[in-house]
Amino acid sequence: MTASSVRTATKRNPFATRAPAIPDSIAQTGEYTIFGLARSVDESVMRGRRISFTLILFGVATLIAILYSAERYAYSRFVGDALSVRNLLPAELIFTYAWALLTPPVMMIAKRFPVWGHSPRLRNWGVQVAALAAFVVTHAALCSIVMAAIAPGTTLRQFPALFGNTVLSWTVVDSIVFCALVTVHHAVVYYRVSKDRALRASQLEARLAQTQLHMLRMQLQPHFLFNTLHSISALMHKDVRRADSMIAALSDLLRMSLQNIGAQEVPLQSELDFLQRYLEIMSLRFGDRLRVSVDVEPETRDARVPNLFLQPLVENSFRHGFGDLGQGAIAISVRREGDMLCCDVQDDGRGLRAGHKEGLGLASTRQRLAHLYGDRHTFSLRGAPGQGVHVTMAIPFQPSEPDLTAAD
Repeated sequence: MTASSVRTATKRNPFATRAPAIPDSIAQTGEYTIFGLARSVDESVMRGRRISFTLILFGVATLIAILYSAERYAYSRFVGDALSVRNLLPAELIFTYAWALLTPPVMMIAKRFPVWGHSPRLRNWGVQVAALAAFVVTHAALCSIVMAAIAPGTTLRQFPALFGNTVLSWTVVDSIVFCALVTVHHAVVYYRVSKDRALRASQLEARLAQTQLHMLRMQLQPHFLFNTLHSISALMHKDVRRADSMIAALSDLLRMSLQNIGAQEVPLQSELDFLQRYLEIMSLRFGDRLRVSVDVEPETRDARVPNLFLQPLVENSFRHGFGDLGQGAIAISVRREGDMLCCDVQDDGRGLRAGHKEGLGLASTRQRLAHLYGDRHTFSLRGAPGQGVHVTMAIPFQPSEPDLTAAD
């Protein structure tokens, strides 16, 4: 794409904006500060963070001044020339508070010209060296001005000597403090970037999982619908009245499925109601040749279960266990064992053959359980030729939240 085509596209869509890229290094963190991601934080939150940062900054400066004053006082007592704490502490507070006042511009320069990353390092290092020299001179000047103002008898002619003595005395310490501030700034920003990356990654992972679950449900529902319509088509040639009843039952079934559209988990009772409608359709097709027993503990009926998870297991028994004969028995049981909800679906059909491969129903159910519960679930399928199939499943027991809108 040429530059002219880019300009033309921009003119056609003036509201189109390019999303900011996620920074790949500490040198590409212009949208970050030590307070977090600046472009997405509310101003009141930023104001609170600045106040907290200021209090912490001057609190640390006060603590350093107290500790340094105590060290100098103890040393003066040790050498026999005791100094007064009244004179030591104010002098040290001047030096440390001057550092605190210079900290914001130091961090602003560190943000604008980072010394690590893929930016032009030589230029940034040059800026930081110049900033270091300016920091030393500015700190010495501030301290000299304050000391000259509070010291009695200090004249203007004495100020150059006072300033020069301060520069010579504090250059090394000021340089260390400057480097420490730059290092702390980069460390905090790097932490903010890493934290934001982790948050974005978790959000993308959650969205991906939801999308995959939705795709599995969209695959499963047409799969069930096509099989039911195929059953109706086969029955139309044998018993039109029963086929008409199956169509009505299928209509109720589809209406129930639309009630929970988009929901990944539903109360077990809702799932049982849906399964009951499906069993009615199968009973209309196979009549007395089909025997189904459902044993559900009352305390489990409000438990949260994956939407449309029992029906594929029962359908699997019909399709692969009984085939076109439709003769056999299916036993469904749901119970609670500790903090787990256990479900069993067992049939007395053909069983598993050698080289058995899972169909769409079982594969989708297994994948949905993995997405929803991770390692906190079990799903097993066992059986032998002529001995039926037994599906066992266990998921965390989670009571459904009461529907507060139902009473309105």
